[in-house]
Amino acid sequence: MKKTRTNPLVGHFTLAAVALAFIWLFVDDSDMLLVFNSLVLVYVVAALGHRMLKSGNKKKK
Repeated sequence: MKKTRTNPLVGHFTLAAVALAFIWLFVDDSDMLLVFNSLVLVYVVAALGHRMLKSGNKKKK
């Protein structure tokens, strides 16, 4: 059986989806909902940016 490696972004997206579900279920204040959603968006963008920087460094070598 061939051993496959999971894409690291899958873990980041899963964590973000769980965080969003938790936020949407338990936060009542609309201002706090906006803040927490923005933080999750920043987390996803940072994960994507980190992944792109890693792939960009491999191409330069």
